[in-house]
Amino acid sequence: MKKLFAIMLALFLMIIVSGCGDEATENEQKEGQETAATEVNHDDDDHADGPHEPGADDVCAFCNMKVYPEADPMGVFTAQAKTKDGEYVFFDDSGCLLNINRRDDVEFEEKWVRDYITSEWVEADSAIPVKADLKTPMKYGYAFFKDSESAEKFISENSDKNPANATWEQIDQIANERYMKMKMNSDSMDMDKDKNKDSEMDGESEEESGH
Repeated sequence: MKKLFAIMLALFLMIIVSGCGDEATENEQKEGQETAATEVNHDDDDHADGPHEPGADDVCAFCNMKVYPEADPMGVFTAQAKTKDGEYVFFDDSGCLLNINRRDDVEFEEKWVRDYITSEWVEADSAIPVKADLKTPMKYGYAFFKDSESAEKFISENSDKNPANATWEQIDQIANERYMKMKMNSDSMDMDKDKNKDSEMDGESEEESGH
């Protein structure tokens, strides 16, 4: 009888120990799943702070022209920036990205352009510009590359496009020249409008005097 009782007690203890082991394993699995979920959420948060894709209704923040999506052949020239307020704005060409600071009082926290080969977003400051006979939305003709190697490869393989290494300073100079011409034309149009208004007012005064 004592032996039977001892055997039953041993079996009972084994069941308890086994149950505790399963519970510990289950807790470890749950903790592992929670950790993995946290890491995934963290990655999502990081991506949310990175570059975005333009929507169907997005237009260039500088010239108000169409912004091309990644799927469009012209989409490789799209640029974007993030303001200090966390707003994402898009540009149809690199020159517009530079000219908006001349026109508007805006500060950008980050700026991106697309890699010409992969279409992936690259930080503008680290992108390698290449001038070539390329049709870009605003006819600036600059493509960008994520590193010097891919830029040099493009130059060596596309001699028919007359490619050459460029700098952001060169793009900025051309963008500034265009901006100044645009501003002069705009000022000239405003002056013409003022003259027309003055002429109309003078004509109305003469008519009133004639009566």
